[in-house]
Amino acid sequence: MKKATLALAIMALVGSGAALAASPNVQGSSSGPGVATGQSDHNPFGGLNSGLALNGADTYIDLAGGPINGSNNAIAGHGNGAIMTPSDMGMPNLPINVAQVWKDTESVNGAGSTYANFAVNSIRQITTLPIAPQFGGLVIGQVAANSSGAPASSVVPLAVGSGVYFGEWAPRAAGTPPANSTDLNMTDAGRTVWYVGDNAVTAMPTLVNAVYGVIGINQTGTDAAGNVLAGGLPGNQNFYTGKLTANYGSGTGSITGTIDRGSSSINFAGTSIGSNGTFGNTVGTIDGRFYNGADALAGIYTGGSSADHVAFGGSKIAP
Repeated sequence: MKKATLALAIMALVGSGAALAASPNVQGSSSGPGVATGQSDHNPFGGLNSGLALNGADTYIDLAGGPINGSNNAIAGHGNGAIMTPSDMGMPNLPINVAQVWKDTESVNGAGSTYANFAVNSIRQITTLPIAPQFGGLVIGQVAANSSGAPASSVVPLAVGSGVYFGEWAPRAAGTPPANSTDLNMTDAGRTVWYVGDNAVTAMPTLVNAVYGVIGINQTGTDAAGNVLAGGLPGNQNFYTGKLTANYGSGTGSITGTIDRGSSSINFAGTSIGSNGTFGNTVGTIDGRFYNGADALAGIYTGGSSADHVAFGGSKIAP
């Protein structure tokens, strides 16, 4: 009974049980049924902020108050690649390894002295929790505050109520996960990319050559044989990066530019902006929306096979 109670408490990989104030107009989307986006409502980690329902669950875990906060606490105490245990979350010191967790940061420049900054948490679930949604890996990108003159020395994600999140999820592999691994099962065909944010734009403002610094997340970790995937190791990731330019006025608008990783490139040509703050391209491989008065954006690219799908996010760095 004690372990069942603990499992319920940690099913969202939490570091804090405090409920958060409701956020306005949470909106997002995903590439498949493994992840649903919406307002968090999981007790006790549901503050009606950006949330994910994983693997068919009927409740949405709060991203900021759950997996992000929990993994940050474990990393602060034990370093990158830490094994998060109940004691890391202020709970009884039972011999349960909850998850292995990492954190990375990235910055994008290219429009004067302003840098777009990002924090990325990677979580590999270890403990089997029969009453909780199961997964192999969850990678969460967060749009952070811009900085001037240089990348932020300490990346500060946007506050709850204005949070913008994007990432990838993979189902749990068969068998018992090892205590220490960098395999987040991101080669599984059920891998899903997603995005969600707290303060979605509903009436698009005028944009004139607005430039966004953007990163993309795709296949973090290693495969079952230990080979490093294209997205790099958790905590030392290989992101897509680039700049996108948005123009909107008189009910029409467009996004142009590319985000790139080595020889791989995602071109946003043919992407139009809707009056309600959404955007997409004519072939249906780009889907996203603007947040926080169009100061931030997030979305997914679903061209090619599921292995090629990318989640991306960014912030306006000019004008």
